[in-house]
Amino acid sequence: MNGNTFRRLATTAAVSAGIAGGLVAGAGSAAAAETQVVPMSTCFGLSPYIVDQPYIASRAFFNQDGPGTGNLTLADVSSLWFFAPPYLSDTRLDWHNKTTGARGTLTATTPIGMGSAVYLRLNSGPGDVEITRSAVNRNALWSIPTTSCTGTVRVN
Repeated sequence: MNGNTFRRLATTAAVSAGIAGGLVAGAGSAAAAETQVVPMSTCFGLSPYIVDQPYIASRAFFNQDGPGTGNLTLADVSSLWFFAPPYLSDTRLDWHNKTTGARGTLTATTPIGMGSAVYLRLNSGPGDVEITRSAVNRNALWSIPTTSCTGTVRVN
């Protein structure tokens, strides 16, 4: 075996080992940070810009990062309005842990533009947690409330 052949084999072995190691490490990381998709009934409301697409949301995403706690993302809301600044959405999320009886309320104000999301920190303790979302969307002239929607998050 000459020197060039040996170098090619050594390089191929090193690259293969690196890829295999990356796949194994990646599989472990992905399992630890699994996102739970939470189907919800549909929230509906008009955009304060009226001729914009309506406010429609029907799911949430939950990433648990510790016992009884994690990050909740309320997505699927956007605006196509580009003539003025984004409108503001005052979001309210009421939660009730059906297992322990604990309750709480989280709030956030978010500018709604293309592909907006609301990020909340849920610290409910372990159990089945019912979440109820509602919002009031506003611009400089008026505010329009949405309907509320519910879903259940499994928190370990």
